[in-house]
Amino acid sequence: MAKLILIRHGRTELNRPGKEERLRAWRDIPLDSYGLQEAEDTARQLAGEPIGVIYCSDLLRARQTAEAVQRVCGARIVHTSHLRPWNLGELAGQLVHDIIPILKRLNERLSEKAPGGESFDEFYERYSRQIFEILEVAERSSGCVAAVTHGRNFMALPTILENGDRAHIPVMSPVTTAGVFMVEKRGDRWSITNHPAPDPAQATLPPDLAPTFVPSNS
Repeated sequence: MAKLILIRHGRTELNRPGKEERLRAWRDIPLDSYGLQEAEDTARQLAGEPIGVIYCSDLLRARQTAEAVQRVCGARIVHTSHLRPWNLGELAGQLVHDIIPILKRLNERLSEKAPGGESFDEFYERYSRQIFEILEVAERSSGCVAAVTHGRNFMALPTILENGDRAHIPVMSPVTTAGVFMVEKRGDRWSITNHPAPDPAQATLPPDLAPTFVPSNS
């Protein structure tokens, strides 16, 4: 069965929930100590998967997450800017609660470019092309393929696979940082399931510190 394992990068200092959360977008920031542990925990959960190649956003937080998976499975990593999140330009680094009206407008006006960035349509087309290329590789693979990307990309994936309405993509990420989608082809359709979360009893960091759902542009 053809399979893509989609992995969200681990937590960064800007991913922290609450009023101090800042927009990540194309900011090239590293994982924080919790995010590094999240990446290791997710990698261990995937140890039994026959991953042959890991496609990865070229932003540092994604690369660090992919490297944790590589240490477990030994697969080669292919970096690509096409797996980056939506480029929100000058909005990156700003407090999320301060720019919610701007983000809402950009979500509604799909062809409007973010200041110094790209429109949602541009992001969607870029990411869609990359996903379909990776799915073609997964279909030809004797094992499975992994891809490390960002929260906004997770939200767009169901709509891409179902050829749905991009204007109605949700604004909350369906997975926490270092979360996973299993994407499998059954018949002529790709379907998505959430991978089980790491066992809190085996986690190095306290489970009550784990982030829940986080805003979209990560």
